Amino acid sequence: MSLLDDTIVAISTPLGFSGLGIVRLSGKDSFKIAEEIFVPKNKSKILSHLKTFTTHLGYIVEDGKVIDEVLVTIMRAPHSYTCEDVVEFSCHGGVWVLKKVLELCVKKGARIAEPGEFTKRAFLNGRIDLTQAEAVCDLIFSQSEIQNQIFVNSLLGKTKQNIQKIIKDIEEIMAVINLGIEYPQEDDSQNIDYLCVSRDIMRVKEEISVLIENSKKITPILTGINLAIVGKVNVGKSSLLNMLLSYDRAIVSEIPGTTRDTISETINLNGLPIRIVDTAGIRQHQQDIIEKIGMERTKDAIKQADIILFVLDGSIEIDENDFLVAEFISEEVKKVNNKIVLLVINKNDKPLKIFDNFNKFKDLYKKVFFRDIKDPTEINKEAVFISCLRKEGIRDLQQKISDIFDISKKLNTQDVNEGVFVTNLRQLDILEKVYLYVSNSLTKELPKEAEIVAEDLRNALVELKKIIGIDITEDVLEIIFSRFCVGK
Repeated sequence: MSLLDDTIVAISTPLGFSGLGIVRLSGKDSFKIAEEIFVPKNKSKILSHLKTFTTHLGYIVEDGKVIDEVLVTIMRAPHSYTCEDVVEFSCHGGVWVLKKVLELCVKKGARIAEPGEFTKRAFLNGRIDLTQAEAVCDLIFSQSEIQNQIFVNSLLGKTKQNIQKIIKDIEEIMAVINLGIEYPQEDDSQNIDYLCVSRDIMRVKEEISVLIENSKKITPILTGINLAIVGKVNVGKSSLLNMLLSYDRAIVSEIPGTTRDTISETINLNGLPIRIVDTAGIRQHQQDIIEKIGMERTKDAIKQADIILFVLDGSIEIDENDFLVAEFISEEVKKVNNKIVLLVINKNDKPLKIFDNFNKFKDLYKKVFFRDIKDPTEINKEAVFISCLRKEGIRDLQQKISDIFDISKKLNTQDVNEGVFVTNLRQLDILEKVYLYVSNSLTKELPKEAEIVAEDLRNALVELKKIIGIDITEDVLEIIFSRFCVGK
């Protein structure tokens, strides 16, 4: 584990030019170091004698020279973020000033903090569990109201409470099973209702199943949604990207194959962070090596996408290039059952000719969506018709995407408020291992195979405790906290 008997320091705000910037000290020598570089405006004050949670005006000084006028905030152990003595200097937000204050703290004995080390100390000192520590990092990088709500619930301990409840339930079941194993001849052991024990294990299994199911529903929302705009050349993919972004990001022209590489940007759509990738147009005969590379990158974008916008030109009939795109998409849909494909028909400002050869359109549709359609009216209900030229249909498309990933439709209000899910892939992977152990215990016969059941449940407990940070290895902690920015 990292040393907890030293004092760390970091700039806790982004470097740049701003009104304020914060330098934070944490550790047993925080007050001593602060007193060596800070002179209170009221010279009768001594930092180490001041009350906790108070703020004081003064100056950062080096060799009698004033470096900056600052506010200093005092937080005494254990009532601080790290449970250690903490001092924060609120400086003017110039790059030189902040680096100078950092340098002075290091000269007086502090060590520059590692990424996430303040939160790591809060975890190691028992102020928060590991799910709350991870929620701190997730909150910093959250991009939407939905993400913020979920991570705040975890920070407030909702995830921890759900995991602790399952831990308690399993421990109570194990206590009964172990009683029968260790004291088989005792009266209490003779009266154990093993049918009831099996039902309790089943109840725990269902509880874990709900957590896993809910967690998978919100995973795209927490990690962000990858959206790929795919189609043959000159169907309006780049124009659609510009419409979704509300500014001209991609070059648009009537020359086929203008986009030779993938272009990506991120938007916030009704609270959903969406990474949009505009891909190179697909056609049978590539012009050069660059276009061939673009085709491969288009395939990668399709593979990584949570949702694919399959763009067709509504002003012409389906051709061989549309079928080539459909082939690329169908290959991935076959591999990933939950990959979403949304049909977008562009150039709605021109006469609609895409259904003139309806049999050809039906074949294309079946290749991508794996079902037959009888007439164009079925397409009218599920496809989105747009005109990039007239900027029409964009709201319908945005609403359709938003509806697909609407968390309110996937989880009930109580589940959201109570945080009935885990909030990252580490926690979810562990939970799935726990589910397997508990499921495996139910395949054994009680009381005949009680020891094997107890071992399965014991393994489930070990894994569950890793979620909240009990008996977690230093290697895992390093991976988790390496995601943090320095200063948090």
